[in-house]
Amino acid sequence: MPAEEVRGLFAEIVFLMELIDRQMSSGAAVEAWLGPERSHQDFIFGNTAVEVKSLSGAERSSVRISSEDQLESLNDAQFLRVYRLSSLADAAGARSLNELVSAFQARLGEADAVETFDRKLVAHGYAPLPDYDEPRFVVSDVRSYRVGDGFPRLMRSQLPTGIANVAYDIRLETIAPYECDEAAIFGED
Repeated sequence: MPAEEVRGLFAEIVFLMELIDRQMSSGAAVEAWLGPERSHQDFIFGNTAVEVKSLSGAERSSVRISSEDQLESLNDAQFLRVYRLSSLADAAGARSLNELVSAFQARLGEADAVETFDRKLVAHGYAPLPDYDEPRFVVSDVRSYRVGDGFPRLMRSQLPTGIANVAYDIRLETIAPYECDEAAIFGED
């Protein structure tokens, strides 16, 4: 997998861990992970859709939206969750993708959840290769944004006829007014 996909998968697994930390069962958390199944959003649980993005530590301050469907949802609540990952091999808590996958697998108590997680990893293109022992990341910042009216986005339902396969960048400073507490994502507000 290219470096950008490694970071993206890393961020999605961090979000999976957060779901379990918030008392979601491991089976429900893994079922909510729809990114590997080519769903428009990475996670859907309850009536909430979450698109997860990652940035490298010093990287740009914008995120790439890869289709006109990523920020359009039929769910009542939609969020964009952005993880800034810093490649700090010697930092406390730094993990490689392989280490993170192993740590998450160890947290999955249910055999069905382990099997489903492993199947989704394969669908994502992941195998525990030595290439994924480096880099080692630390989550240096996490931001959550509520996607709704006024949020800058392109949606299939609003594109002119004939326009398709849209990809674009959103500058994070322009969506600062939509930033929300992470509790909103997990239905805790």
